[in-house]
Amino acid sequence: MWKVWVFLAPLCPICQDYTFYLNAMHAQWEQEHPGRIEFVGWFPNPTVSEEQIAEFEDRYAVEWELARDTVGWADRLNASWTPEVFVLDSLGEVRYRGRINDFYFALGKHRNSPRNQDLQDAVEALLKGENPVNAYTDVIGCPIEKRIPFNELYGHAIFPALKSAN
Repeated sequence: MWKVWVFLAPLCPICQDYTFYLNAMHAQWEQEHPGRIEFVGWFPNPTVSEEQIAEFEDRYAVEWELARDTVGWADRLNASWTPEVFVLDSLGEVRYRGRINDFYFALGKHRNSPRNQDLQDAVEALLKGENPVNAYTDVIGCPIEKRIPFNELYGHAIFPALKSAN
């Protein structure tokens, strides 16, 4: 099973804008590839409450899993931005890291519609057994300023061979 993990912040306007694209991708993948992709939005800032996550979920009509990052995945993967996406294989190896698409091309500046669908292209390539053309893309977003340190015991119980995204 492929894992699509996106790091989010409830007050980041870029995260808010990208929920439209994430919701559409999740719905498409659920229909076309049921059970092949786990889609999770992680909130790495330890001060984000369950209430804030529930409000984000309701406000942006999110139908995929949202959770506080209590394991420290952002720390382990070296996530720096929200929204920043990681696609992991069943062993926890990072196969794609970066932006959702190029809707935002600079901080506070976006196009009417994206030209490149980086995340979608990467996942579609991986589902075909191919490597993504671009396994890394630069992210425009809000910085992750606080994070929970990685819990080695719990994290490695989930992914024994988890490789760092450094």
